[in-house]
Amino acid sequence: MRMEPTEGRPGTIVSLSMEYLVGWPRVEIGGETMDYYDLKLLSLNSGRRNVSDMDLVWIEDKILQFRVPDLSPGEYKVTVHDDKGPPGNATYAFFETAAYLVFPPVWPFVMRSNNTSIAFRVTAE
Repeated sequence: MRMEPTEGRPGTIVSLSMEYLVGWPRVEIGGETMDYYDLKLLSLNSGRRNVSDMDLVWIEDKILQFRVPDLSPGEYKVTVHDDKGPPGNATYAFFETAAYLVFPPVWPFVMRSNNTSIAFRVTAE
């Protein structure tokens, strides 16, 4: 995972380039959580940047964007969770995971850790 920028003040738009983001992302930073509907997803492929997030291919490499929440200056850990369904919909998550499990070629993507972290520094305004 790569992040641009690696520091900024509250309100800064941060872009995370991610390989194999297959689910419904959720970002945590400084006790604040942003779910799929608070984030923006773009294709890493510049030729597909105008494609709607819902039309991106599930295995396509993506750029995940979020706005830094109102946090005090300091070092924070940004954790990206790759959830297996939309926020609050456990039924969808169950069926999506079950569907993946019956198709062995996708097992490496389903059975991997569903989160990753990177450091971010919030600066003063």
